[in-house]
Amino acid sequence: MQFFYWNASFEIGIPLIDAQHRRLVDLINDLATAITEGGRLPEVGALLQELRDYSAKHFADEEGIMDTTLLSEGEKARHRRAHTGFVKKVEEIARRDDLLSTDVSEQVLEFLITWLVSHILGSDRKISRALASPAAPEEAGGAVPSVEQVLINALGETERRFRLISDYTPAMIWVCDPAGSRSYVNRSWSSFVGADAPHDDGSGHVHPEDRTAYRARIRRLLEQPTSDEIEYRLRKADGSHGWVLERILPRWDSGQVFMGLIASAIDITAIKKSEEILSRANRELEEEVARRTAELERLMLTDPLTGIGNRRRLIEHIAGAVERACRSGRPLTAVFLDLDHFKRVNDAYGHPIGDRLLARVAGTLRANLRSCDVVCRYGGEEFVVVLEETSLLDALRTAERLRTAIARIRLREMDAAVSVSAGIAQWEPGQSIDGFLAQADKALYRAKADGRDRCVATTAL
Repeated sequence: MQFFYWNASFEIGIPLIDAQHRRLVDLINDLATAITEGGRLPEVGALLQELRDYSAKHFADEEGIMDTTLLSEGEKARHRRAHTGFVKKVEEIARRDDLLSTDVSEQVLEFLITWLVSHILGSDRKISRALASPAAPEEAGGAVPSVEQVLINALGETERRFRLISDYTPAMIWVCDPAGSRSYVNRSWSSFVGADAPHDDGSGHVHPEDRTAYRARIRRLLEQPTSDEIEYRLRKADGSHGWVLERILPRWDSGQVFMGLIASAIDITAIKKSEEILSRANRELEEEVARRTAELERLMLTDPLTGIGNRRRLIEHIAGAVERACRSGRPLTAVFLDLDHFKRVNDAYGHPIGDRLLARVAGTLRANLRSCDVVCRYGGEEFVVVLEETSLLDALRTAERLRTAIARIRLREMDAAVSVSAGIAQWEPGQSIDGFLAQADKALYRAKADGRDRCVATTAL
């Protein structure tokens, strides 16, 4: 990459020195190529070392020629100080670890070119004039272009190259001044939005939902210049909006005066759509996993024959009910129910009929309980009903209602009546869940022992 082109105006008429100046320009161009085309820091450091070493050799040769002229000692001393200062500056640059940063590399390259051109056309031409006319070194020679004019021409050439390159890059580039007005947009930007360079900050092309935030980010960068990266939606030539990723950098002149911003954006609409599809797929997968997990949990807590809770569901619910009873001080009771002579049903009518009877009993229990009550199949023909905020007396009345409802069950295949025995217990503070259920089971055995088809509480009422 030719970052800077040699100009005939840079020749001072001393072949050795002119050749060395051209070599310095070549080294600076090599350095520019390494920085801007993805070079690595060790490679850049090696080039800076070569630049420093070659500069020192050039300065030594130049000072040797200068000592043969009639230049004043003060002028010679200033020349030597400039040489020393340049070498120190290059050494200082070589120690930096952020040379590959765009804003830093721009400043470094601008310094090198500006210093070299101004030194050649300033101090070095004095040596040339002194050699050409020893008697009047300051008046010898013809018209010489000013340093400023040569630099302006060089920068103009750089600007033309920048515009040529940027117009053929797929990235969308814009440049704005310190007030935020965009002075330049490249061809890709104009083609994307279907418009030429705007006279304002360009936010009129930004999606209305993103515009306020975008303007705020640009305003902050203008007030506190730094690099930034923004994702937003930009209106396309057809009126639709596409997502772009924009990298914004501050621009500084050689005197560290803020000149505005330069940005490069790429179209990431396809990436955004892919992310959206992936995100939607992940959400759907998470929802399906959650649904299946909930279904598995339901199945784990549900008796497959009757559709009511199983023993695990019963234990989980009683644990929560005990905690609530502890906090509220309200009573908690349980009803343990067992179908009478259920084995006879299986033996006489077969297990399928016995299963149908169990399902009917479960449905009858649910139909005769409150929505807050929980009924579970404990195992076989045993069922447990948990009644929160229910006294032992009210639980006994509920058990009687359930016993009567079950007695009304009739199956077409059965000619025998159905009966159930029930034991009722009230939880006592400090009692374990197993102890609570064992108390209700004990009352159930008393009901069985007393002749079945009845409800018995653990204590006299």
